[in-house]
Amino acid sequence: MNRHVVLGIVAALAAAIVAVGAQTPTASPSSSGGAVPRMPWGHPDLQGIWSAGYLLTPLERSERFANKEFLTDDEVVALEREQIENPGRNKRAEKGSVADVEGAYNDAFTGRGHKVVKTKRTSLVIDPPDGKIPFTPEGLKRRPVRVVDPEAGPGGIADHPEQRVNDRCPGITIPVQYGNAAVSGGFIRLVQSPDSILIYYEHGHHGGAYRRIPLTDAPHLPPHVRQWLGDSRGRWEGDTLVVDTTNFTDKTNYQGSKEGLHLVERFTRTGSDEILYRATMEDPATFTKPWTIEVPHTRADDRKNQVFESSCHEGNYALTSILAGARAREREGRGR
Repeated sequence: MNRHVVLGIVAALAAAIVAVGAQTPTASPSSSGGAVPRMPWGHPDLQGIWSAGYLLTPLERSERFANKEFLTDDEVVALEREQIENPGRNKRAEKGSVADVEGAYNDAFTGRGHKVVKTKRTSLVIDPPDGKIPFTPEGLKRRPVRVVDPEAGPGGIADHPEQRVNDRCPGITIPVQYGNAAVSGGFIRLVQSPDSILIYYEHGHHGGAYRRIPLTDAPHLPPHVRQWLGDSRGRWEGDTLVVDTTNFTDKTNYQGSKEGLHLVERFTRTGSDEILYRATMEDPATFTKPWTIEVPHTRADDRKNQVFESSCHEGNYALTSILAGARAREREGRGR
């Protein structure tokens, strides 16, 4: 569907919901002791702009906290101080050197986490208890490795045009790659109606995504019908929105899982400014058992409306030079 048509649909639906929402809403106690705002038809109100922020908490638990699920307050303070004092990509190499030029894309462009998640967990993976992704041997081989330096090894961004996501505009995948600076600091906008949920995902200049989730007990699409964001079906379990997604394409790649990915997401409004997001991934070819991540999302100021269309433009004329330059370096013996 044309992007502008989708924007129009989302805007129209949002306007309609605002009008309906002018009626007196109801509320019920949340797990945090506050009131859960509700839509006029009774469902918890998930609408608004939300973000996990740039996360300091890693996807998998580090060896530093191998047997520790939660941090103490002192450990949180120490970790956040370490990150603030760490220059990261702002550290300059010798002025005028190749490394200095290649490091021009510093933290101002990429962003990095300075805050531990509110839950004080040592990893975003909450199950298995060890905070690690339970890969099968084959799944571990398929796990994508993020390589920025084209001379750092196979999989570098100068090997093939399809590896240059900044230029090829593939858009976001689900679940969001939390722990990756390119996406984890982005915002999402949720728009709600009695029979569907719409989500817009911001994704820098890589190309965002629009997602419609029908609230239905209808079966998934036939197995031969595959979609980039899969086929989603939503339902309410108490005050939690549960979204079941299958039918991903073989171009999908979440931690090595492709068309076999089965994703179950849970959105729970836990307070006036927080949604607790959990996602469980299952794929017997990639993982030995299902595993789950947990990421708190904080509400942004709707009046500021600081969520932006992710405009990605193909046709980067530098792409040819990037790939040709890498091949020239290889011929000179300077590549891998």
